[in-house]
Amino acid sequence: MVLRKGKKGLALNGMALMLATTLVMAGCSGNSGNGAEPSPSASPGGSPTQEAAGGPEPVELTWMVNDVMLPDSFGEKFVEEKFNVKLNIVSIPRADYAQRQQIMMTTGEVPDVMIVMDPNEMKKYADQGLLAEVPMELIEQYAPRTKAEIDNNAPQGWFYTEHKGVNYGVPTLFGGKNTTPIAWRVDLLEKAGVTGIPETIDEMTAAFEALKAINVFGMSSNGNSDYAAFQKIFGAFGVMPIQWTVKDGKVTNGAVMPEAKEALTLLADWYGKGYIDPEFVTGQNLGEKFIDGTFAFNDNASIFTTDESNPNSAVSALKAINPDGKIEFGALPKGPRGESGGWSWGTAANGMSFGAHMKDQPEKLQRALEIIDAVINDEEVYVPLAYGTQGTHWDFKNGTDLKEGVKYLPPYDDAVKMREEGIKVGETFFGGRPNFEIFYKYYGDQLREINEKYAANPVADIFGKPDILPSAGQYWGELKKLKIEAYAAIIRGDQPIDYFDSFVKQWNDMGGEQLQKEAQELYDSLQS
Repeated sequence: MVLRKGKKGLALNGMALMLATTLVMAGCSGNSGNGAEPSPSASPGGSPTQEAAGGPEPVELTWMVNDVMLPDSFGEKFVEEKFNVKLNIVSIPRADYAQRQQIMMTTGEVPDVMIVMDPNEMKKYADQGLLAEVPMELIEQYAPRTKAEIDNNAPQGWFYTEHKGVNYGVPTLFGGKNTTPIAWRVDLLEKAGVTGIPETIDEMTAAFEALKAINVFGMSSNGNSDYAAFQKIFGAFGVMPIQWTVKDGKVTNGAVMPEAKEALTLLADWYGKGYIDPEFVTGQNLGEKFIDGTFAFNDNASIFTTDESNPNSAVSALKAINPDGKIEFGALPKGPRGESGGWSWGTAANGMSFGAHMKDQPEKLQRALEIIDAVINDEEVYVPLAYGTQGTHWDFKNGTDLKEGVKYLPPYDDAVKMREEGIKVGETFFGGRPNFEIFYKYYGDQLREINEKYAANPVADIFGKPDILPSAGQYWGELKKLKIEAYAAIIRGDQPIDYFDSFVKQWNDMGGEQLQKEAQELYDSLQS
């Protein structure tokens, strides 16, 4: 982390290389726009606040961002000129963000504005007196369009910023109306003699047996993830582990439902037959293994996977080493009852919060809210911060309009370089993603069609995120760890299937029962 006072600091180097645009908007979809040309290269001006020229002294804001943004970046200068502010950017690599933020907050280095990735962290900061209360009336006054968008399209976001009856920030938006698609190495299926892409669990089982004969695993997954591990397989059994769901009016967690035991029974059988990569437990190198042919079924692909015009896509990487390689999307697999589905985060993402000292600096809080509101709702503000300048950073993919979305121009087709420039590729450092109308306008018809055809059946937690309950900070971390370890042990055969029943008891004893009560109470309160 580096706190840059004015323009003199240096952003932290050493960020792990990110998968460029292929992962940025995975799992989002919706209705595309009408193809009208944007105003991406709009110069600063037209801000809801007074412009710097001939106006008052700039408002100074310390803004914590969750990636590496270099000093004097395009995005930083754009915001400064647009809103008559002087930014002191706290730049922290994404992988270190949560830990570094905790250290800063607890040692008194509290920024003015920050994104808090985890609702539980927000609640801890609030209990420690580190965050400013942000009354709804204030948001309605200075960020009215954002409040309306959240109220109408992402109301669960208010769970992320509320604690003990007090609101501590502004939720950000996420285009999570869909899940992520699945992808198959069709060239490997053909080599194994499989005709057609499997559509059911039974067809997958037969395909995996054929792939085994050519020394290719059927699949792998991120077994080290609390939510992503084998998510499409669990979806085929009508369950999504760690999400809170309602069945017959009773709130329960997917991790302990009988349907999860059904899915684990299948996965353990697949593993025992050699269909699953034994290294699934690490969750590492999944992209590379899919490309090099270690396994044939990707259960958590990107919507850009098959885009040969995108140099960062999976198919481009495959073609570079194997010109005859083929990747195609497939329908989410159907289970024994015809069910299918995949994880969705819903339509809210995180929360923008403000340091407690901001309550005594109302002009700074007002300006921050105005910036966030403009970033989310003004196309001429969002586009430069999410894509840059047309002709320099990006252009229309088809050369004329947004029907096929946008493409990034060298050297800015490298997402790392874009983020260093303060351009977050599809979202922004200063408010996240825009309202849904703007977001999907730049998506393009092709991506929308991919989502509608291959990433439908999203399954979202009834509260948006499963860890927003009052006691989640006390129990959730250990429960997630328990789930990861127990599921992996069952799948690998280290424990028998009936160990699931012992896991359920452990889950309840370790706080799951208390959280279930709180989830039921919260759900019931929302129905009244």
